[in-house]
Parts: sequence; C-alpha cells; structure tokens
Amino acid sequence: MTPSKFKQYGSPKDSKKIYLIAPKHPDNFWSMQGTADILGARTLMPNSALATLMALTPSGVNVQYALADENVTEIDFDFPCDLVVITGGTLHSKRIHTLCDTFKKRGRQVALGGTYASIEYDRCEGVADYLFIGEAEYNWPLFLEQWTTGKANNVYKQENYIDMKDSPPPDWSLIHTGDYVNINIQTSRGCPNQCDFCDVIQYVGKRYRTKSIAQILVELQNAYDIGARTVFFSDDNFLGNKQFTRELLGSVIEWNVKKSRPLSFSTQITVQVADDNDLLKMFADARFSVLFLGVETVRKESLAEVHKSQNTDKDIFERIKNISRYGIVPFIGLIVGFDNDDEGVFEDLDFFLNVTASPIAGISLLNAPRHTPLYKRLQKENRLTDSHFSGEWQLQTNIIPKQMSPETLSTLYWELFRNIYKPDNFEERFLQWLKNVDYFSDIYVNKKADPKQLLFGIKIFKHFILNEKQEVRALFFRMLKKTWKINPKLVRRFFTVITQYSHFYDFVNSDQKE
Repeated sequence: MTPSKFKQYGSPKDSKKIYLIAPKHPDNFWSMQGTADILGARTLMPNSALATLMALTPSGVNVQYALADENVTEIDFDFPCDLVVITGGTLHSKRIHTLCDTFKKRGRQVALGGTYASIEYDRCEGVADYLFIGEAEYNWPLFLEQWTTGKANNVYKQENYIDMKDSPPPDWSLIHTGDYVNINIQTSRGCPNQCDFCDVIQYVGKRYRTKSIAQILVELQNAYDIGARTVFFSDDNFLGNKQFTRELLGSVIEWNVKKSRPLSFSTQITVQVADDNDLLKMFADARFSVLFLGVETVRKESLAEVHKSQNTDKDIFERIKNISRYGIVPFIGLIVGFDNDDEGVFEDLDFFLNVTASPIAGISLLNAPRHTPLYKRLQKENRLTDSHFSGEWQLQTNIIPKQMSPETLSTLYWELFRNIYKPDNFEERFLQWLKNVDYFSDIYVNKKADPKQLLFGIKIFKHFILNEKQEVRALFFRMLKKTWKINPKLVRRFFTVITQYSHFYDFVNSDQKE
C-alpha cells in the first residue's frame, strides 16, 4: 500500500525519499493485540525510534520520509524510494531478514538499526547496506549528511552512551493516533540492576541517563496535542533514580491536573516502588493505572542465581499488596525454568497470585539471550539448545532445564497460565483486588467526562456482547455489577483490567500452544 502521508525536511528540490519500516509484531501476550482490538486500535503503540530518526534530521539535508508500520498497514515493496530504513528487536529478527532481503532484491538500499542489529550485530553482517550498532542520536544525522553526498560508511557504531538530553521529541506527524492504544515516551535509558538473563543493559548500559523534565513535558504535550488518551513511559526501569522519578511525577501531576482531559499512564518499574508510600501516592495522583513489575519468582534461591537481589530484601507479598492499595494494577511478570525451580514452583506462583489478589500476570519461560551472563554460564555448562534465542519468551526456551524435562516444564507452564485465567479464578482475585483499594485521588474530581472515554466504553460493551464466549461475557457483566457495588470510582479500573483479561484468556486458550 503506497503511503498516504509524507514529511518533508529541508527543500523538496533534489530531495531523497526515505521509507521507514516498523516490522509486524508476532502475536504474543506482550503485543497486547487483543486489548488493542477491543479498544478499536490496531496495535499497542507506535515505533518511537523511527519518529525520533525523523526529528534528528539535520538542517541542510533534503529528505522526504514515508512510514509503514506493518502493525497498522501493508508495506509497499515497490514504493519508489532512495533508502529503506528498518528497525526492530530480536523478536522481529526473522521478519527483519525477510524485509531486508526483499527490498535489496528490488534494488533498494537498506539501512538497519535497533536493538536486534545492535545486540546481535554479528548476525546482521551483509543483511543491509548500512548497519547501525547502538544508539542513533549522534550517528543518524552524520549518516544523512554523508549519505546524501554519496560518502556514507557501511557501519555506524556508537561507542559511548549518548546524553539523553540530546534525544529530541519524536516527530509523530506520520502516524494516526487512533491506530494505537498508547503513545510512548522514553524518559530514560540504562538500568543500575544486573539481572543475568536481561539483554537490555547490553544495549543501553547500567548507567541511568535521563532526559530533562522540561523535555519530557514537551513530549507529553505533543502526545496530548495529537489526541492521546494514555501514555506508556517506555523506560526499562522507571525507578532508576528515585529522586528524579519523584521530581518527574510532581511535574506530571501539576501538568495533568490543568488539562480538561487528563491523561492516564503506565510504565515498567522495579518492585522497590512499593517501599515508599509517598511515591505510590504520587503515582496514583498522576493517574498511573498499571505498573508492570518484574517479580519473576517468589523463590529467593532462583532470584539469587540470576542476581536479582533487588527483589529479595523485603517481603514480595506485602510489596504487591501495598501497590494495589493505591488503586494501581500490578501487572505481574513471572518466569519459570530457573535452576532452582522444581515442579513445586508452579503451585508457589499460583499461591502468590491468589494471596496478593493480583488480577493480571504474564508468565514467561526463562531464556538466555546471547551475550548475557546467563548465556555465557549455560554455554559453559552445555545447557543451551542449538536454536538462537528468538526473542519469544512464551512458546519456547533455549535452555535445557536442570530439575525437570523440557516437556514437563512446558506442560506445567501452560497448565498454570491457563488456570490463572479461568473465569472463576480470575474473578476471585480481581474481586479481592477491588476490595483492597483504599486510596482514591481526589485532585481530578471536577473534570468533565471525556466523550472519548464514553466511546471507548461503548466499544468495550459491544465487544463483550458480540465477540466473547458465553463464560467471558457473563464474567464481564457480573464483575461490572460487583465493581459498581464496591465503589463506582473503580469502574474505570475495571475496564482497564477486563480488556487485558480478554487478551490473556484468548492467548492461553489459542491453538498455537498445543
């Protein structure tokens, strides 16, 4: 499909055409595609890396951009352009190779960057004409100046981590906001923790680097101006610097309360956020609805083996309960398959979710991405399969388990995953979660109802009436009635959780798991 929108930088005269490509996400639970479908969107969020590349275009360079986000539109492989730019993560690796090969066969020059090209650059040699390794804020403007004069290099590698204050607000002019559930904003890069299985720090490092609060507020206003309802702060750890987080939340609250249509937020964060009640209150006052928490496991021995000590210093049960008291949904990330996991770990995790009344959880199989400490250790132990880590954490693992067979691990994994999303089990947890909420922010009480919020509510109603199985449809109306009875203020949170539930229910019961 030929792009319908173009963005010109510099003069149209002698302008080069650049086709930006975001590969399609595999349909796994992290894509939250089911949630997007219910809300009438096409996918979860736009590709901010490509929008940032546009914003990095230096003055004096004449280029015209077109965008194809494969999650919302088809790619025109015959689109006349001078350069195709592709970015993505390891999860997109197969599609990335296909796209690069297809465009090169059509005589197009191809530039490849992103986390996959940066972390697994040795698998990308010769795949594209131009390879970008590492962050692009400094190398993309340099490349454009050299490429437009015929002097570009084949490889651009960022040797040192960039100053985040040099990263401009993404240029969202080529997207349609209605295609996405969230508009994403990245406030920081880097994580001071060092979990052995995480490949994030291989790309962005351990040193926590932030944009200025003024920069972030500009991006918030930009998101608001294009019609965003919700913003996902796409940091790897939103609590990398607690003082900065506190200052940022204060500014977000001050900004948001002035809006006739306040935004809602979500992000990824460590469980340590639960240790500060004043900070949790600020999250609630800022209108954070969901916090994704990498709990991973309740077994301290398993956490110790992968050096995730930040989860062990205080009681994880009380931490999760405390977050819920502020009306913030704890989206629990769990992993099974650690060396200290035997068959009893599945019962432990089920018990944890029930006791903490955590309505939503995503469960993954432990994998060892290349270049991580876990990969190196298991390689020495000859406990890696022949397959590369695909970026997919649900359907497979490249690790040979220590205390059970791969078949047993997979069987018990899916049994647990399906069990927690049985309607009765989910309802019991969610009902208790609703009863546990005891803080309700009152700083937005005088705001008028958002017509778009009503429209989304109608879409959700229609979906559950027309598209869901009887047991899920009955759950929806039963829980809506109970939520209203507990506290009408929680109905908005009900809609957030029930749409996520629908997505997970479909995911764990789909045929691809068999």
